[in-house]
Parts: sequence; structure tokens; C-alpha cells
Amino acid sequence: MNLLDLIIFLKDGSQHKMIIDRLKASGINENNFFIENHKEGRLEIPLNSIDGFKIEAERTYLLHESTQTYLITAVGILSKHSTR
Repeated sequence: MNLLDLIIFLKDGSQHKMIIDRLKASGINENNFFIENHKEGRLEIPLNSIDGFKIEAERTYLLHESTQTYLITAVGILSKHSTR
């Protein structure tokens, strides 16, 4: 586990994990949730396939202000579209 990870669970039982570090963007594009960081690039997931999500933290972690903004946006979108 990295310092801070976002794990998105899909309705088909699979999951996607992204490091929450140096986030560049998050939001909705056409019917897809997207989140992008500097290291891993962009992850896009259809909104109707999202089942839930969680954030795992190894320890208390301070985020840069821009990363906080993108993470708050991502959590709001995922909360609205999660079925768990």
C-alpha cells in the first residue's frame, strides 16, 4: 500500500486502485468518472459500473491544496454514484 490509495469497486467484482498523490484532475466526462495523477495517468470508469469505493491510508498524510480539491471532487462523485 502507498501512503494514500483510492480503491474503486465495480459491480462486476473487480476493483481499480490509484495512488492519491499529485492529482491533476477528477470529475465526470460523458458518463465516465475520471481521476488523473502525475505518475499513473488517467483512470476512467463508467458511472453505472461503480459499486463503491474506499480510501486507504498507511498513516496520517498531508495533501497539497490542489490534491485536496481533486480528491474532494472525486469522493463527492463516487459517493453519489456508489451503490454500497
